Amino acid sequence: MKRRRRHGGDNPSLTGAAFALILGVAILAGMAEAALRVLMPRWQEFYSGRFIELGHVPGHGPFAIGRAGFDGWFSQNNGDFRSHIRLNESGLRNDEPVGAADGRIWVIGDSMTFGWGVERDQMYSSALAAAGYPTYNVASPGTDLCGYQALYDRMPAHVRPGAVVLGLILENDMANYDCAGRAAAAAARAAPEPDEAMRLIDVKMALTHHSALYNFFAVAVKRVDVVNQALQVVGLVNPTHVEHHHRTASEMDSVVGKTADAVLDLQRKLPEGTPFVVLVVPTRFEIRDQDASSRQLRESVLVELARRGIATVDPLPAFLAAGFAPTHFAHDGHWSPLGHKLAAEALTQWLAANVQETPQ
Repeated sequence: MKRRRRHGGDNPSLTGAAFALILGVAILAGMAEAALRVLMPRWQEFYSGRFIELGHVPGHGPFAIGRAGFDGWFSQNNGDFRSHIRLNESGLRNDEPVGAADGRIWVIGDSMTFGWGVERDQMYSSALAAAGYPTYNVASPGTDLCGYQALYDRMPAHVRPGAVVLGLILENDMANYDCAGRAAAAAARAAPEPDEAMRLIDVKMALTHHSALYNFFAVAVKRVDVVNQALQVVGLVNPTHVEHHHRTASEMDSVVGKTADAVLDLQRKLPEGTPFVVLVVPTRFEIRDQDASSRQLRESVLVELARRGIATVDPLPAFLAAGFAPTHFAHDGHWSPLGHKLAAEALTQWLAANVQETPQ
């Protein structure tokens, strides 16, 4: 006769308890997600992927470009800004179609030139237009010099610039460029490399795109200084305005030379005689701390561009006079409206001597 186990069916198994706990958490998370989508209707504004996608131009690798026809708002979850973004049918931040760019000053660059965080009429390209120099903004967040070349080649062949301003961001645009090699590698690679399949940043972007609950917590964390600082200590949140690039002297020489060559490659695409100038955007660390390595980088870039016969504008004196905090967002590395205003004023001096002003 078998002995019956005491209370054998009274308690759930450990597996059952775990399943019940997971199910309960999932139900609560689902309820919270549904509630926040109602209570926090702007939750999707934090995802930049709503207005940025990958572009493809023959002879170039993939590059970031605006999503054609996008019209909406973009917010930084740390509270730095909320700006309206309206893109034309070519994914550029202009109301007019690309045909209107003919004969205008093309202002090419990345997110800074795109006007990340500011309104369209506050971008330095818009300030130049207001000063009497008709411009067309040819910029996209997340691009670099290879992307700038692709942005130029993407414009219709019959549309030509009257002049070109290139916004060169010393913090982001310095690299050992091989744009042709990059394009060839992209064409040959049919699938992502294994380490590109799923990264932490991909998970973060997916959650930002799809989850109101994630965005709620991200906003709460980034706007509470004590919590934000604690997460920085453990490495879950990056500290703001911290330099990440540290190069040896030989690495610096190589990067500066290759970057200057890539700028020259872009200039060579222009119709002969087209005025071309590079706005050399100083690092935050030189403006804020008078950082010696940043100064060396800027001065080296100016020398190498001059050696290639490329005109430059250096807005550093104006930024130093105004100060770091007034010219940049509190947490984000991009310019405030004042930063764009100062950049436009510096460029206007060069344009006055090299490009004919057009009455507005």
